[in-house]
Amino acid sequence: MGVLIANSGGPRVMPATPAQGVTSVALQPEQRPQQQPPEQAPLPQGKPPVNETAIRSKIAEQQETLKKDPENLEAMVTLANLNFDLKDYPHAIQYYEKALQKQPSNVDLITDLGTSYMWSGDYDKAVQLYNKSLSIDPKHLQTLMNLGIAKMSLGDRAGAAESWQKVITYYPNDPEVPMLKQAVAKLKSEKQGS
Repeated sequence: MGVLIANSGGPRVMPATPAQGVTSVALQPEQRPQQQPPEQAPLPQGKPPVNETAIRSKIAEQQETLKKDPENLEAMVTLANLNFDLKDYPHAIQYYEKALQKQPSNVDLITDLGTSYMWSGDYDKAVQLYNKSLSIDPKHLQTLMNLGIAKMSLGDRAGAAESWQKVITYYPNDPEVPMLKQAVAKLKSEKQGS
């Protein structure tokens, strides 16, 4: 699925790496796998660009739903996801937290909340939430992927490598595994070289 946020259902897939972590694990051009010629290349994965007007319209609809039914979990999650898509992380956080009050053990919601904090720049809070998510589901793919990003952003290269190694172990067929293997190998070689 790539490293973009999947659909307007929120950050179910590892988001693009924050700038602080990307230089350490990004593949150099000569390390990237050769791409197929354009006529044979698969369609890019991820989601189309955000249509802000359409999203704001959906937000207004969901806010009306929530006014009529303040306990509507689906509307809370949808509002969180839509605000995340607009990069309005404070509002995304607000709605994810409300939804978690209703489902405190929902690993997807905990991870999405952590990802909102990560994109807000609060990597410590993100790691705390990812660890909570992993205490419920130790093999949760998106949590492990994003935990690695947050740890890289905090300078915890060993922690990032450990998290990504778990993805490699638990999900050997995931399309991100080749990139993760290279990143983990690079991190391990840097550790040995220091």
